[in-house]
Amino acid sequence: MLDIIQHADGLVAINKPHGLLVHRSPIAGDASEFAVQLLRDQLGQRVYPVHRLDRKTGGVLLFALEESLNPAMQMLFAEGKVHKTYLAIVRGYTPDTLAID
Repeated sequence: MLDIIQHADGLVAINKPHGLLVHRSPIAGDASEFAVQLLRDQLGQRVYPVHRLDRKTGGVLLFALEESLNPAMQMLFAEGKVHKTYLAIVRGYTPDTLAID
């Protein structure tokens, strides 16, 4: 069962675990579970991923619950109106604060 962070206003935000693909992909034939299908089964309705996170990346993943809402949400991401922050755990030494753009 996926960890639902927020479920409101036609959107669902989940905590996507590291290693889970957002959806089926021909380049990942070894995967048998996908966030889209897991959330669809959990909620009992279709879901539409607004954006993606890489397979090895864990974090907040946003889904639209209505197909008509999905393009508008994707446009906000494409126009840079949604600010995403990534935190990384690294091996070795880095400055205490570092921004990679």
